[in-house]
Amino acid sequence: MSSPILSFEDVNVNFNEVPVLKNFSETVNQGEFFSLIGPNGSGKSTLINTLMGTVKLASGNIYLDGKNIYEYKAKNRARIAAVVPQKFYTSFDFKVYDIVMMGRNPYRDRFASVTQEDVDQVEKAMRITDVYKYKERKITSLSGGECQRVVIAAALAQTPKLLILDEPTNHLDLYHSLDIMRIIKMLNKENGLTVFAVLHDINSAARFSDRIAIIKNGLKINSGPVNAVLEEKTLREVYNIELVVRENDILGAREIIPIRNSKGSVVNKNKRIHVIPGGGSAALLIEALHSHGYTVSCGVVNEGDSDYQICISLGLEIAREAPYSYISDESVSRNKDLINEADAVILTDTPIGNGNLKNVEILKSFDDKKIYLVDTFFERDYTAGKAKSILDSLILKESVKQISRDSLIDLIEQEKI
Repeated sequence: MSSPILSFEDVNVNFNEVPVLKNFSETVNQGEFFSLIGPNGSGKSTLINTLMGTVKLASGNIYLDGKNIYEYKAKNRARIAAVVPQKFYTSFDFKVYDIVMMGRNPYRDRFASVTQEDVDQVEKAMRITDVYKYKERKITSLSGGECQRVVIAAALAQTPKLLILDEPTNHLDLYHSLDIMRIIKMLNKENGLTVFAVLHDINSAARFSDRIAIIKNGLKINSGPVNAVLEEKTLREVYNIELVVRENDILGAREIIPIRNSKGSVVNKNKRIHVIPGGGSAALLIEALHSHGYTVSCGVVNEGDSDYQICISLGLEIAREAPYSYISDESVSRNKDLINEADAVILTDTPIGNGNLKNVEILKSFDDKKIYLVDTFFERDYTAGKAKSILDSLILKESVKQISRDSLIDLIEQEKI
């Protein structure tokens, strides 16, 4: 197991006697990519400023490479930890090469000449970050992404053990944000550089981090491996939004999809809605129902279907079936039990074939159950008319309503289901 390079022990920081950080404790191990996330104003940047000595501790301790930070002189601390700020400012129009050479200041006396070691480290840092081609250009002539790579190069020229990032992509577009994060992850994996990053973008934290801590109102909410920390319940409470957490198979990482600000109430908690989904047709309806406080169940849904994934993600009761399988009698029985418990049923506009025809047939058993049929269904009957025949008979019932998807969403939003 790697040894710690950075440790926070019961860190407390006050501004004008108002607590900003409260008993924050955490350890960052050598060689890992550790990210700190949380809402604006939660104390993330304050923690970095305290680490670098620009903000004083009210109480607690911070240890850097085994020593209390207050035991270091500024130059000695800079040889171990380098900081990449949110945005770089300079009063002078320096050349790019000169900016990166400033990263060697911790190793040089004020009027000392540049050594060959300085030159070698600066060139190496500039080539890693792909800014060597800009070495004669003025820093003010570069784009935001190019400038941020120069700042990273200057930090690397310090040859630190620990790279500290304070929202390094906050002012960049998607292209340059990904470019910066790619470089940092490469340095972490290939060069063994430890990274401690405050990140605004939760998806970047999920994709690039080994471990994550969440902070809100100065308090640590949770920390640990990415998949253990980035859970929907926690993130909803921390950020006060409705969201979905799912696995992105392309990236091999968790992905957070924000949907809407949290309503902050659960007015329909005792009203149960059963959704008959399939083929990804129900995700929006399920999320809308869940976010408005309805108790939602689903079935029969095939394992691996995107509708199945959102049901599992939200912790819903479901009737499930194996992938690419016909619906079994056992699954039908489970589905029937869930429908019996529900106040209303929604049949989505999923394609119906012989494999899932039982999802339609089951509705014949419920004479007085309120049922909503999403009306584009009739274009998706692949049962030689069997499904349509069942639906034609259902529509004659007073308790059954054919409805468009948009109208159904409106009813959910108005909490009138």
